[in-house]
Amino acid sequence: MATSVVSSFRENVEKIETELSQTIRFDVDFRDERITVRKFPKGLSQPLEAIYEIYEILGVKDIEKTNVAKALAFMRDFGGYAKKMNEYEATNLFSGIMANLKLIRLFQIELDEEPVAPKVLEFFKNLPENATTEQTFETFQKTFSFLHENILEKYTSDLFVPNTLKEELDEQLLQAETTAESHLSDLLKETKHFVLNYDNDRAEDLEAPEYFTQLVDGVLEKKEDLEINISKYLAKNWSFSRLTLVEQAILQVSTYEILFTDTPNVVAVNEAIELSKDFSDEKSSRFINGVLTNFLKED
Repeated sequence: MATSVVSSFRENVEKIETELSQTIRFDVDFRDERITVRKFPKGLSQPLEAIYEIYEILGVKDIEKTNVAKALAFMRDFGGYAKKMNEYEATNLFSGIMANLKLIRLFQIELDEEPVAPKVLEFFKNLPENATTEQTFETFQKTFSFLHENILEKYTSDLFVPNTLKEELDEQLLQAETTAESHLSDLLKETKHFVLNYDNDRAEDLEAPEYFTQLVDGVLEKKEDLEINISKYLAKNWSFSRLTLVEQAILQVSTYEILFTDTPNVVAVNEAIELSKDFSDEKSSRFINGVLTNFLKED
């Protein structure tokens, strides 16, 4: 699993948590005090859509049953649910459902003379503060007591055990991070084995030299710090991610040697230049020489 997928997953989870920690602001049209919800803020909808795509990449099972899918469906249909509500009522309806996405099932209740959404809102208004599962279930039964018992019995107390988007995202992100770390560890072992046997006709089970291990493990550990330091000496409007992978790797190793080892600076720079000649071209070697030279001047 690519670490970039996990990184994107983490960034979008943080965006969603930030958005849900504050009062939601819909894009609405007003008519008297009533609103028509045109769309949700992009700060919430876009990260959710991105995570749904990440779920597809990760192969999450029963993806349509996930809270991410439920939240997207709820947001898609919310304009219809909030019809004829004022902004305060719409916000309460949204918050109530997001506190337990299983309650989307309540919108399946069919009433003879009115839409069910106002009744769902009434249910949320009737809830005691910090209601327990039992209290929430009792409130539902009282609010919808007019329904036939054959309908009411379909809505058991299990439905009212909170099931939030945050819980699912935290769980899925942890699984993705654990899997990525495992894949990275396996890839690192294979890479070390390949590098140690680079000049051998037949692969041998060689023990990695201590300095080799120090460099590889050190660069991985300090990866973000190294990228920040290197980026300071790139041309304006040029980012580290735009460099070729070879240039990124060479600059990371040489910068790590300069900052964190006893290798003489001139040796680290010369090694970087020679590596860029072997694995890239003359233009790249001049570029790397320039970046490292400027880095040393400032350092």
